[in-house]
Amino acid sequence: MKKLLLTIFSVITVLINYSCEENISPVGDLPVKYDVNLILRGDTTLQTAYVSKLYGVDGFNPYSSTEDPAVTGALVWLKYSDSNTKYYFRDTIDLQNINTRYNTPAKYYYLKNFRPVFGKEVELNISLPDGQKLSSKTKIPDGIYFDEEKTLPYIPGPLIGRDTSNMNVVWVSSLSLVKAQRVTLPYYYRDLNGVKNKFKVNIPINISSLTAGNNFSDYINTSFKNELSIDRKLFEQVLQNISAGDPAKGRYSIAPLEIEIFLYDENLTSYFSSDLFFDYGFTIRNFPSDITNINGGLGFYASYSYVKRIIK
Repeated sequence: MKKLLLTIFSVITVLINYSCEENISPVGDLPVKYDVNLILRGDTTLQTAYVSKLYGVDGFNPYSSTEDPAVTGALVWLKYSDSNTKYYFRDTIDLQNINTRYNTPAKYYYLKNFRPVFGKEVELNISLPDGQKLSSKTKIPDGIYFDEEKTLPYIPGPLIGRDTSNMNVVWVSSLSLVKAQRVTLPYYYRDLNGVKNKFKVNIPINISSLTAGNNFSDYINTSFKNELSIDRKLFEQVLQNISAGDPAKGRYSIAPLEIEIFLYDENLTSYFSSDLFFDYGFTIRNFPSDITNINGGLGFYASYSYVKRIIK
C-alpha cells in the first residue's frame, strides 16, 4: 500500500510544498489562501486530511521557509450529498511523528470508521480559523465485480490442470476511469523452532520476466483496462527467489494470492490522464491552479474504490 500511495500522494506532495516568490513576483503581495488535501480511501476506514497555508519565501529557494505551514483549529467535515449527516474530522497534533523539514509534530485531521459508499457523492467542507471556507466534491466510483468466467480461479503451476501459460484476471467497471492493480503473494517461513513467520512479495504485472531493472511501475500497473495478465514464468521466478540460497526448501510454503484493484474517481483519473502524476514542471513562481479542485482555496480532493480477490 505504501508504494501505491506514493503514486497517489505525489500529487499531494506538490500541492503542499509549493511556494511563491514574494519580493519580485509580478502578482504582488501573497494572498491569504489555504490548501487542503484529502483522498478518500476505499481500502481503509481511517481517512486523513491535511490543511496548510500558502506561504512565501525570500529569494528562489522554496525550502528556505522555517515556519510550518500546517493549519490547526479548522473545522473539517464530510457529508453525503443526499444526507444531512455530518462526519467531523479530529484536529490532531501528533507528537509521535515529527515533520523533519520543520522539526515540529505532524499536524493533520483524521476521521475514523468511515469507508466511502460506492456510487455516492461526498462533499468536503472546511471552515478556517479566520473565517474562510473551502469545499469540494467527489463521486465515489461504483463497485468492481470480477468476471468469474474469464478470471483464472487458481495459481498456475506444473500440476496437470493448472499448467496454463498465463493467469488472466478480468473484472467489470467503468472504462472511463483509471484502475491501479497490485498482485501480492504471501508466504510462510518455518524457523528452527517451528514458528511460522509470514512475509509478502509483490508480483510484477504485464512483463515476462524478473530483472534487476524492475521498477515501481512493474508492480503497480495503472491503466483504463479491466483486466491484467501475469506470465506463469513470473510465478516460478518469484518462488525460486523466495528460497534462493537456502537448501531447506521445505521450510517455505505459499499462501493464497492477493489481487487488489483500486478504481480511481474522476478527479484522480483526470490528473492521471493529463500526465500530472509524472510531469509537474512547476517552477517557484508557478501558481498551480490547474491542479486544484478546491472551491475557495487550493488543493486536491478525490477518492478511490477498492476490492481484493483471493486466488488459491
